[in-house]
Amino acid sequence: NTVDKINSYAFYNCTSLTSVEIGEGVTSIGIRAFYYCTSLTSVEIGDSVTSIGNYAFEYCTSLTSVVIGDSVTSIGERAFYNCTSLTSVEIGDSVTSIGSYAFRDCTSLTSVHIDDIASWCNISFDGFYANPLYYAKKLYLNGELVTDLVIPNTVAEIKNYAFSGYTSLTSVEIGDSVTSIGDEAFRNCTSLTSVEIPNSVTSIGSNPFYGCTSLTIYCEASRKPSGWSSSWNYSGCSVVWGYKG
Repeated sequence: NTVDKINSYAFYNCTSLTSVEIGEGVTSIGIRAFYYCTSLTSVEIGDSVTSIGNYAFEYCTSLTSVVIGDSVTSIGERAFYNCTSLTSVEIGDSVTSIGSYAFRDCTSLTSVHIDDIASWCNISFDGFYANPLYYAKKLYLNGELVTDLVIPNTVAEIKNYAFSGYTSLTSVEIGDSVTSIGDEAFRNCTSLTSVEIPNSVTSIGSNPFYGCTSLTIYCEASRKPSGWSSSWNYSGCSVVWGYKG
């Protein structure tokens, strides 16, 4: 607990390392700190850690699960790239940014666990592969699988790629405080059948519902507001205008 940071490359290529417990005094994990620790199976990240550096656990091919505490605000690019044995990840409520390719090639991922939908909607994902849902396909909120999603009234914006590729999702109800829906936010949610969009939404990014071929969009507005991007692709979706719920 007297250590306040793990420097870059600190345990680089320590191929015999099997487990790591990071003490409560540590606030940051540096670039490539555990890069290529191919025998590492478990990581316990202390609640004082606020940032996980670029490539921090890249090629930790034996890592099976990760718990990212509530103090972490940023996960660097390629942080868990090619962690091919990773099956579950728990992401704390304070994470606001996840870098590009952070979960690329985590092909064994089956579940993502969170405690708060509002916090999840606030994460800035730097592309598809920053979002662990790309592979996991199952999002658990307080231990319950999310299929019917309700965006609470505490959310102002659904960020880019927030639920992209989430094939377990069947319906979405968006709260009245939401003003914008980001690029490809629900792209390829192939089981999604209904989305309710309130009048409060004035900005919709590029192709938010691309690939949602079974979807009916219920819009409270009587016609498409001028503030909506012309490139939000219905991709075969049905749209009901003037829907009042």
